[in-house]
Parts: sequence; structure tokens; C-alpha cells
Amino acid sequence: MSGDLVRKILICLFSFFLLLSLLSCAHRFKLNQSRFLHSGGWESFRGNDRNTGYVPEPIDIPNKLLWSLETKKPLKSSPIIAQGVLFIGSLDKKLLFVDALSGEDLGRRKISTSISSSACAGDSILYFAQDKGDETFFALNLLTGDLLWKEKLGDISSSPQIYQDQIFIGSNSGLFWAFNRFTGEKTWEFKTEDAIVSTPACDGKLLFLGSADDHLYALDKENGELRWKFQAEGSIYSSPAVKVENPANGMNRMVHTNGGDDKVFFGSVDGHLYALKIKDGSFIWKFKTDREIYSSPAVADSLVYIGSNDYFMYAVDQTTGKLRWKFETGGIIHSSPIAVGDKLFFGSYDGNFYVLDRFSGKLLWKYQTHGMISSSPAYYHGKIYIASEDRTLYCFGF
Repeated sequence: MSGDLVRKILICLFSFFLLLSLLSCAHRFKLNQSRFLHSGGWESFRGNDRNTGYVPEPIDIPNKLLWSLETKKPLKSSPIIAQGVLFIGSLDKKLLFVDALSGEDLGRRKISTSISSSACAGDSILYFAQDKGDETFFALNLLTGDLLWKEKLGDISSSPQIYQDQIFIGSNSGLFWAFNRFTGEKTWEFKTEDAIVSTPACDGKLLFLGSADDHLYALDKENGELRWKFQAEGSIYSSPAVKVENPANGMNRMVHTNGGDDKVFFGSVDGHLYALKIKDGSFIWKFKTDREIYSSPAVADSLVYIGSNDYFMYAVDQTTGKLRWKFETGGIIHSSPIAVGDKLFFGSYDGNFYVLDRFSGKLLWKYQTHGMISSSPAYYHGKIYIASEDRTLYCFGF
């Protein structure tokens, strides 16, 4: 064998193993354990397992852009934060890891397809779904970079939800699953008649989810048995939010009381915001907007907040279903609002990030991005995070 041929073979082998090494590093990206020293977070799409989108602690107007981070393609998913690390999926087939306080890019994990739903996190495990592909749902150990388990669930647009030792996720096929979140063992499944985009909400023994088949379902969390269902006049893409009166043990964990005042709220593409009784799904009231609702409600004190395709953000009395105030933007509102202290935060297709006084609806501040905002905000340590379709993730503070 000639020297030139040996040299060519060695170069080819070196190139192959270098490429294999790079791919391996990208696939096995992991976080240094020291990154997980910050307490708390916004660990799911709506901030807690009841999907309230509410944090009672006071906050100043976050009218300064603290940092921003660019991606190669638009961002439609919403960020989550776990112990100081922000996670968000992109349409450029990447899962981004960012230091939530400094904005430092900690790395990007390459995946096989785009991500448009939010992840959720618990016990240093990240759960996320790809839009399409063979295997579409994953549990990632953030400390080792290893996949704990993965599932073939078909196309997914819904965001997962954690409750105690279970993880719940719905799919575009209309199937809804419960898994043991540590082992990946399937505990039960439930079939609806159309796609599930809605993220489930939990209340003690019950779990609530919406479907494009026009129904809101209440299932037994332990075995998936149907407890009741309610038919709206259109598809339900909005994620339900649960309001429990007389909470028993803290903001994020409630004991189901079967009380007549406990409510679940959700929007529908029929243009209505609905309020139902948790115990039996009986109708309490509905509030009409002038266009479809894809936004998910935020529930805080006596008010429920929701955006509509009619360009308005609404504040509605939880008890009566009467309008308290409405605020007009320059575009469709798919972004789901969050309430922090006495302020309300959301984005609009007009490209603006809005900050309102949540009791009066008065505009306090807004920031113009260069693309539509369909993403929903997240809150962490006095800062608000939101993504825009201008391919940028923003962090605002004061």
C-alpha cells in the first residue's frame, strides 16, 4: 500500500471520528451541577400544575431590556426556567439552554425536528416534545446529559405537565397519556376525538384537558377514567386553569375539596371564555369576545385574564363573568398572559410585549420586537422572559 493511500485513509478516518465526536458532544450536552444552585423557577408552560399563570409576589415595572439571545429561526414555544436555567425549543431543531440571570448561552442540543411547545422540568429532569418524528417525547437527565427514556407518540403540539410522580402529555392524534416520570412506564391512556393542543391542569384527584373535538374533559388522575366532560361550541386549544377556593397547602399544590365554588376556566375558538364547576362540570357562565380564543387564561384573585383574536386582552370577574376591563392591541393575541403581583404581561401578533396594571387595564409599558409574538411569558426572580418570531429571546427587568 502506497504512502499517499495510507495518508488518505488516515485523513478519512480522522475526519469520520472527528465528526462522530462532534455529533456525540451535541447529543450528550449536559449542564454543570453548579448551575442548579438557584431556587425556584417557572417550571411549566403556565408556571404551576393548575395552569394559573399567577405569582403573587410584587414586581416593579420591568422596563429595561437586560439581555437578548438570537436563534436562526423563529421562536414559537414559551420558555421555562428551572433552578436558574432557562429552556426553550426553536424551529431550527435546537433545544436552547440559557443562564436565566446573565443570559449566557450554555449550549444547544440538536434534535431531529422543530419544537413549538413548551418543556417542563422537575428534579433535574427536563421533559420535552418534538413536533414530528419517530420518537417525539423525551425525558432528559440534565446532570448527565443522558436520556432517561423516550416514547413514540406521534406529532405533538401540547406541552407536558408534571403532577407528583406522573407526567402527562397529549398528541395531535387525540390520545392523552400518563407516564411514571422517572421510569417512563405508561400508567394509562385516554382517547379524545381530535387533536390535543391544550396543556392539562391538575387539582388533587382530577386532571382537566381540552381537545379540538370541542370538549373539556375531567379525568381521574390515577387511572384516566372519565369523570365528566363539557361540550363547548368550538375546538378547545386553550389550556384550562383551575381556581380552588380555600387552598389547603400552598400555591402550587391544592387538595381537591369538591367545593361548589371551585372553578375551571378555559377559552374556545367559538370566541367564549368559559367557567365550569370542578366537581361536576356544570356550566357557571361564559363570556363572549368577538373572535376565536387560542390564548390560555391567567387566574389571579377575583379576576381571570385572557386574550382573543379580536386584538383585545380581557379581565373578567371570576364569580359573575362580567367584564372588568379590556385592552386593545394592534394584533391577534395567542400569547397567554401571566399575572405577577399587580401587573399583567403578554405579547401580541403586533410584535409588542405589553405590561398592564392588572386591576385597571392601564398600559404601564410596552416593548416593540421585530416579529409577531405567539409565545407566552415566564417569570423568575423579578425578571420576565418572552420569545418573538423575530428569532430572539428577551429578558426584561428593572
